[in-house]
Amino acid sequence: MKILLEDTIPFGTDYLNSIGEVETYAWQSLVPEMLRDVDILALRSTTKVTPELLTKATRLKFVTTATAGTNHLDKMHLDSVSIAHSSAAGCNAVAVAEYVLSVLLHAQKAQKLDLYSATVGIVGAGNVGSSLSRILTAVGVKHCLYDPPLQQTLAKSGKTAHNGQPFVDLTQIARCDVISLHVPFIKGGDYPTYQLIDKAFLDELTSRQLLINACRGEVIDEAALLSVLQREKAPTVVLDVFDNEPEINTALFDYVWFVTPHIAGHSVEGKVRGTQMIYEQICDVVGTAPDKALSDFLDETNPINAALASPEASRLSVDDLITVFHHVYDVAIDDEITRNAFALTSGHDEMPDRHIANTFSSLRKQYRVRRECSAYALHLPTNTSTQIQHTFTKLGFHVSLV
Repeated sequence: MKILLEDTIPFGTDYLNSIGEVETYAWQSLVPEMLRDVDILALRSTTKVTPELLTKATRLKFVTTATAGTNHLDKMHLDSVSIAHSSAAGCNAVAVAEYVLSVLLHAQKAQKLDLYSATVGIVGAGNVGSSLSRILTAVGVKHCLYDPPLQQTLAKSGKTAHNGQPFVDLTQIARCDVISLHVPFIKGGDYPTYQLIDKAFLDELTSRQLLINACRGEVIDEAALLSVLQREKAPTVVLDVFDNEPEINTALFDYVWFVTPHIAGHSVEGKVRGTQMIYEQICDVVGTAPDKALSDFLDETNPINAALASPEASRLSVDDLITVFHHVYDVAIDDEITRNAFALTSGHDEMPDRHIANTFSSLRKQYRVRRECSAYALHLPTNTSTQIQHTFTKLGFHVSLV
């Protein structure tokens, strides 16, 4: 059993070397001939699986990607040649949800919204949208969902909500204080998402609203967005993703509040969880029981000692939540790193496309170590209320009183 493994998959060889003969490759160097005697191909989104790539893959029976997205796989072709395929859908859902929460807490600090009176409209209730919904529920933030295909599926069994949250239409989403996008890129079909957030939608947004895109850049009409951002009383916008990555339009940087290079899901847990998921899939394909777990590969972290201002309160204060959560992940750090890397003060409009692409790609590849809440033991004061303890537990922390 030969497994060809993209070398950017974290701990890939450690996970898979007990299953078969593992050979690694750099995505830039992959050519059809390298697949001639390969049984299983494991990759990330940097490898594009096309009919041309598979011309020599006579033994290939399974392709899996250690990423949530699958746009880099030609699934129709794989189906047509009877090659099974899968993905690590949901591996980065917690990380993206925590990214959004970090933005919301900054919006609270900047007095752009009142978190406990605001309504968040979640566009897309799949793995990421559902994870965000759980986090918002944990901290007591009102939210609603827009997901027509899921809504239609659930309606067949008489359900009108998902995990207790109501479905609304896009017009209602456009009136929410915060709009957070979490849909796949789909062009065509019954429910396309290409430029779902179009000029008409953007024109209705006000300066009191916050728009966050942490899914795919193609979901927003970028030309219309840039035009809207240049007007007076423009909405506040946070972008982690862009159209035409990695050759992105850096002109947007001057007008958005936070900008990051498609790293919302790039936590250590998110990446290694992707490896864990494809490892379990490959075990299933070859008929062996998995004996490795995520905890085998993750380093321990130092505990967080939280000095809460209001530990006895029946509800976690926003200030205490900000203090603890931004210790785990602060989106402002990634914004600063991104802007410094692109050297915006030196005339980015004249930056060659090749330099833009290389900078964007390097920021993603060399992303800093970032952990999720679940990686931390959280030490709270002994008089912390049960309600606050439960809130932090639901966020993923391992809570203890000291």
